[in-house]
Amino acid sequence: MSDCNNKTNDGNPDNPDVELFMTIIVNIGNVLSIVYNVPQMWRTYKLKKADDISSYFLWMRLSSGIIWSTYCIYYRMWNVIISWTTTIISTIQILYYKYYPSPLAQRQMLVEDEEQQESREDRQEQVFEMSEKNNKDIYFNQNGIIQLN
Repeated sequence: MSDCNNKTNDGNPDNPDVELFMTIIVNIGNVLSIVYNVPQMWRTYKLKKADDISSYFLWMRLSSGIIWSTYCIYYRMWNVIISWTTTIISTIQILYYKYYPSPLAQRQMLVEDEEQQESREDRQEQVFEMSEKNNKDIYFNQNGIIQLN
């Protein structure tokens, strides 16, 4: 490497030190872009559903990936295209399970919904019993309990 005291870094792209540094930074970013997709892809594949992920987020992520990939292809940034391709593939996989969950996942979601409904009904009964004991008027709506004194 060159002597840091004799050479200044003026931001010139022809500077080999800057080129090496930027190459290292881009490669670290690429590895992180690939790795951060793995946990969500694995979870989605394992559960065969993605109902808890925002559709807006996924569609914007897919659009962004396509736009950035087009940019990288145009400028022949092949090392960056790898990370964007991984992002596009993972987003498509998550979108697939969001809109087409497995039958087992669908049954599980129905069971969870039924359990939540039963729990909500149990809470309403408990509150109603408490209100009768306390002689208070309590009304229920979809979001919870409204108490009137």
